[in-house]
Amino acid sequence: RQYYKLSDELTAYKNRLTGIVDQLMLNFKDVFPNIFSKAALAVLEKYPTPAHILKANRNKLIALIQKNSRRSLKWSTAKYNLLVSKAREFAPLTVHNSSNVAMLGVYISMIRTLEDNLAKVLKTIHLLIAEDMAKDMPMLALTLELLQSLPGIGLLTAATILAEIGDFSAFSKPGKLVAYFGIDPSVMQSGEFTGTRNKMSKRGSRLLRRVLFTTALANIRTKRNKEACNPVLLEFYKQKCQSKPKKVALGAVMRKIIIYIFAVLRDRKPYQLRSPQEHAQMLAAKHIAA
Repeated sequence: RQYYKLSDELTAYKNRLTGIVDQLMLNFKDVFPNIFSKAALAVLEKYPTPAHILKANRNKLIALIQKNSRRSLKWSTAKYNLLVSKAREFAPLTVHNSSNVAMLGVYISMIRTLEDNLAKVLKTIHLLIAEDMAKDMPMLALTLELLQSLPGIGLLTAATILAEIGDFSAFSKPGKLVAYFGIDPSVMQSGEFTGTRNKMSKRGSRLLRRVLFTTALANIRTKRNKEACNPVLLEFYKQKCQSKPKKVALGAVMRKIIIYIFAVLRDRKPYQLRSPQEHAQMLAAKHIAA
């Protein structure tokens, strides 16, 4: 939970920094599309306004860009030339006051501090896993590995799920785990009236829903080569979208993922991508064998 708290704080400071950069030099993003990169922050910290950039020593600024970007002199010089060009372009429009410049420095310092703290939390997680792996029965590491067999679930997400779920034996069936995530529908009742437009209950862990949401999005995305990250869930999502709003369809994907998580933790076996037809054939074969 500490990781996500720090992550939220980092996002807030990045948003604040973006607002000030837009006032000081709106077209700075034309030079550094990622204004939170090491090189961009170094330039902003030392040369926060178009006036500072235009007065800067050419060689020193190029050296600063090259050092923090770890790119070639040619690349850094091209960045410098573009930066100066954009500074001249925006100089007459800049909203420049001492408080903006001061707060810019504060936000840059906070962003660096929070990024360092996030790295420390991740390092601690890795150390805990390493300690568990050294045991005769490394249950934690093996369980994390099982969860990471699911598309869209990395180490941090797997660790979050395990920490929030706690004792898995408390969940005797998938529906209970769905309810714990807060994905089950809430039913509106008043007297003899029962509502038909039910919403997600959101009674469970907010953090679990957060990581589940990002996992669901990862599963319905396509890669750069147009290949689906999870063709089964992508097809399931598209079918749901034909009759349901996108949010409802995404909720159905989230529920599916919880069922996958339940099966992986119950059976202690890695996730295997199967189409509904393949799954039905497998169940039929088991039934015949029994």
